[in-house]
Amino acid sequence: MLRSTSPLSSQERESDEDRSDDTIKLQVIKATITKDHMDKEMSQLSDGGIETSLQETCTDQKSAGEVMAYPHEDVSIAAEEVFIAAIETKKLVSLCWDKPIDMLDTDQSISIMVPIEHTEHIEYTEYEEHPIEKQPTLQLTHTALAPQKPFEPIAPLRHPTLTRGRALLLASFLLVLILNASNLGNTQFIGTQGWAYVLGGPSTSGYPNLLKNIAHFLQVTPTAGTKTQPMHQITPQDYINLILSQMTLDQKLGQMMIVQFVGPDYGLEISTMVTQYNIGAVLIFPANNNVVSKAQLKGLIQQMQSNSTIPLAVAIDQEGGMVDRLINLDGARRSATSIGLTNDPAQATAAGVQDAKDLSSYGINLNLAPVVDVTNVYNSQMYQRTFGDNPTLVTKMAEAYLQGLQQSGKVLGTLKHFPGLGDVAADPHSSVPHLNRSLSQLEAIDWAPYRSLIQQGNIHAIMVTHEIVSAVEASKPSSLSYKLVTGILRNQMGFNGVIMTDSLTMEGITAYYTEAQAAALAIEAGSDILMGASTPNDVAKMITGIKQAMASGEISQQRIDDSVRRILMLKYQMGLLHIPTT
Repeated sequence: MLRSTSPLSSQERESDEDRSDDTIKLQVIKATITKDHMDKEMSQLSDGGIETSLQETCTDQKSAGEVMAYPHEDVSIAAEEVFIAAIETKKLVSLCWDKPIDMLDTDQSISIMVPIEHTEHIEYTEYEEHPIEKQPTLQLTHTALAPQKPFEPIAPLRHPTLTRGRALLLASFLLVLILNASNLGNTQFIGTQGWAYVLGGPSTSGYPNLLKNIAHFLQVTPTAGTKTQPMHQITPQDYINLILSQMTLDQKLGQMMIVQFVGPDYGLEISTMVTQYNIGAVLIFPANNNVVSKAQLKGLIQQMQSNSTIPLAVAIDQEGGMVDRLINLDGARRSATSIGLTNDPAQATAAGVQDAKDLSSYGINLNLAPVVDVTNVYNSQMYQRTFGDNPTLVTKMAEAYLQGLQQSGKVLGTLKHFPGLGDVAADPHSSVPHLNRSLSQLEAIDWAPYRSLIQQGNIHAIMVTHEIVSAVEASKPSSLSYKLVTGILRNQMGFNGVIMTDSLTMEGITAYYTEAQAAALAIEAGSDILMGASTPNDVAKMITGIKQAMASGEISQQRIDDSVRRILMLKYQMGLLHIPTT
C-alpha cells in the first residue's frame, strides 16, 4: 500500500501541480480481457521486454475504450484489495507508469491496470474517508519507571592460568582415554556409543535391580520388635512367574536371543546386546577370538554376568575331537566317535565330568552337546561327532555323558541336531539338506534317542537344525516348521524344556528368509531361543520381526511368556536363579 507519511504543505502541492506531465493517477480499472488478448500480452512480455510490453499494454487498453476510472482519491481500500487480489491470483497483467517508482508523488495517484475475467464485473464503492494519520488510535497509559540502581562497572576478566597440578591431571586423563580407545579399537571408539563407553563404561537399561526388587517384595514388613521374615515359602514356578510378571516385552524378547560377538574383551557390541537388548544367552566361539587365555575367558564371562539384569546362559560347543573349542586352554578331549567305539558308558560319563569341570571353571554353564545323530551316510560336517550308527548305542552313550556333565548342577547339556543329520550328506551351513526317510524309519532310527532320553526326564534343552523332512513338511526347513517343532517334538514326544534353533544365519535359512522373517517363523514354529545374531543390529532385526508378528496376531503374548518361562526355569536349574529366603 502506498501512502504519504505526512501531509504536504500548500507550497509543495503547488510545486507538484507544475509537474503535471509527470503525474500518474491512481485508478481502479474495470476491463474485459479475452484469452487472446492475454496471450498477446504474455507474448509481448516474453519477446519484447517488460518495459516495452507494459507501455504497449497500457496504450492498447486505453484505445480500446475498455477503461473506466473512478474519481481520484487517496489510495482507497477497494483499489488496494483489487490490486492485491490480482497479484495473489496471478491475474495482474501489467503495471504502467511514466516515471520510475522513486519519482512518484505520493499525494497523487498511480494508474494500475488489473485484468478481470470477462464474465465478471466488479463494482467498488468503498473509499477511505480519512487519511491514516486521522484514524483513531488507543492511547498508551503513561507508567513511571522505577528508579534504577546506579551503574556499577564490571571488573575486568582475568584469563585463567593452568597450574602444573591441573596440567598433570589433564595429561593423565588424556593418557587413560588413549589407552582405553586403543583397547577398544577404531570401530567401537568412533561408534555411536564409543566416547561414552570409553569415558564411563557400559550403560544399563531396563530394570537392573529386577531380581533385587522381587526379593524385597517377598519380604513382609516386620512388626515392632520383630525381624523381617519371608512372606511364605514359594515354589520355583511361583518365583519364575513373579519374575515374568515384572519383565517388559523387550526384556522377554531379549531372553529369547543367544548371540555371538567378536573379540576377547567386553567391548561395545556385546555390552550393547547385554545391557540394552537384555539378551539371555551368549555363545563363546574361538573363531570369533573370544578365547585367548584362561584368565581372559574367565574375566570376560564375569564381566558379562555382572552387567546383565538376569544371569546369562553362557554356551559353547564342547564336543571333543573335531569340535574341541578349548583345546588351546585345556588340551585335547576325546571325540564322541572314539568314546562310542568303546561301548563303555563309564568312559562317556567320565568325559562328561571332565567337560563340566573345564567349562564351569570359566563360568560356562551350557554345553551344546552331546550329538545324538545316528550316522547312516558319510557327511564331512559330522565326521567324528556322533557316538555311532546304532540308535541304541547312541542313546546309551548320550545318557551316560549327560549324567557326568550335569551331576554337579553347574553345567547342563543340549541334545542336537533334531530331526537328525545322520542320513543327509549336505551341510545346512551352505545348503538345505533333505531327509527323505519314511515316518517309520524316522521313529525307529533318528528320533529314537530323543524319545527315550526325554522320557527319562534328564533333558533340559534340544537344538533344532535346518533341513527338509519330506515325510512331515516338504515346504519349510525343520527349524521353521510348526509340525516338527511343536507337533512332533513338543506334543508327541512330550518335551517341555527349552528348544533352540541352530544358527539362523546359515545358508539354509538366509537363502530364503530375512533375519526378521526367520525369527518370527521360528517362534511361531515353537522354538524358545534363537541363535544367529552377532551384532546389536542383528538382534534389533530379529526383535522387530517378532514384534511385527505379534502386532499382526501371528504370535501371541502368551506364546512369548511360555518361552520365557521355560528359559527362566532352565536358568534356575543351572543355579543362576535363587529363590530369596531371607
